[in-house]
Amino acid sequence: MTFGRIAVVALAGLAVMASPVVAQGREPRLVADSAGRFQIAFCNLKMAGKISDGQGAMRAGIEEKDAAKRAAALERAEKILVEAVTTGGQGANASGWYYLGRTYLLRGDVAGADSALSKAEALAPDCEIDIDSYRQNAWAKLATVGIELQRAGQSDSALYYFRGASTIFTKMPHVYENMGVIFANSNTNDSAAVYFAKAAALSEKDSTLVDNRNSATANLAMVLQRSGQHKEAIDVLRKYLTWNPKDTDARKSIVFSFREAGMADSADAVEKMMVAEFAHMNLDSLPASDLMAVGISMFNAQEFDQAAKVFGKLATQNPWSRDAVYNLANAQLALKLWDKLVETGKQLQAIEPLNEDSYRLIGQAYRELKQQDNLVKTAESLVSMPTNIEVTTFSMGQSSSRFRANATGRNAMDVAGKPLKPVPLSIVVEFLNDAGTVLASQDVSVPALEPGQTVEIKAEAKAAGVTGWRYKRK
Repeated sequence: MTFGRIAVVALAGLAVMASPVVAQGREPRLVADSAGRFQIAFCNLKMAGKISDGQGAMRAGIEEKDAAKRAAALERAEKILVEAVTTGGQGANASGWYYLGRTYLLRGDVAGADSALSKAEALAPDCEIDIDSYRQNAWAKLATVGIELQRAGQSDSALYYFRGASTIFTKMPHVYENMGVIFANSNTNDSAAVYFAKAAALSEKDSTLVDNRNSATANLAMVLQRSGQHKEAIDVLRKYLTWNPKDTDARKSIVFSFREAGMADSADAVEKMMVAEFAHMNLDSLPASDLMAVGISMFNAQEFDQAAKVFGKLATQNPWSRDAVYNLANAQLALKLWDKLVETGKQLQAIEPLNEDSYRLIGQAYRELKQQDNLVKTAESLVSMPTNIEVTTFSMGQSSSRFRANATGRNAMDVAGKPLKPVPLSIVVEFLNDAGTVLASQDVSVPALEPGQTVEIKAEAKAAGVTGWRYKRK
């Protein structure tokens, strides 16, 4: 079980966006250039050589009504200013670089603007605030377009704009966080970690960006876990928990990394603390995600009776929550509640009829109950099953949900022990609400698979209110 806020593994629905672009708690200031009016520099600059001519051409490029004339004026401004700072003796004059940088911005040359404005600021440090206003304005425009593309699922195009934004302005976390989201959603975890770390570091410096700090840090821990870097994830989660010590997901996540890092004592200590706290809580007041974490912590602490009550509550609230039903079955197995395990196992089979686990759980219960006929029927159903389907991801969003599973071929046999030839399957994946109402469905084809051969199968739903799933053979 992992922690994070993007749609994969144990995340609260991946394809989550970082916060909308804002600037130090306010909307980025639109400078005069973008409003069709020329604005002189708000810092001390010396006009010399051909710089005034370049400035005049840039002004025409801003205020000219005709689009073709504006473009021509900006092209002329760039040529004049480049000559001024290269061969015109103004290379040490911040003014030439300053207006050249603004001209590059108006022409859409982000890299050129960054280089020229950096030289201007180095030569005239008192221009930092003024230069930052132009940088930040360009950053906001590029970031806004990038976020719109990201929401539309056009990740490559979004990254193009985000890279431009992060080139021109580097003092805000939002673009870095959204780049991390894109890389995380494509399982490029090393790159995702780099950008989440940048976003987290920038957010920590500004008390108005607490939400960004928390989400970037949480997502950084998640991608580190995905990459198997559990010791690094532990360090990140410890920092996060200093800010949010009662965050159930974070504590559950650090327990997972403790165990993966071989630190079982630390994992046990956190879980025991969580169980002690939960014992004094009104569990009915907790949302399903926290209630699930409670049950898992109780199960791991071998408080199986309490865990079964929690998972039972969840399974009653939402009978189509596979995790709740599966965890309830395992708690009943630990408690040797064989009659109840048969019922829960059948409930699990109704959700995922082509998964081996439910047959094994029911078979164990029949064996302990000495119901030999039922045991034989269950075993026959299991050995004849051509494919095992294991769901790897189920992510729920406000208006869309995703289902991902691995289908693996099995050594299927008939009741006489004769090998069965692999056959293709057709299933229908149904997306449900708590009441079991089908909100959307999708047919999925599974090819004939040789034993051990695995393929990924996918289904998606554009529907609000989805809280569970099931699939059926057609």
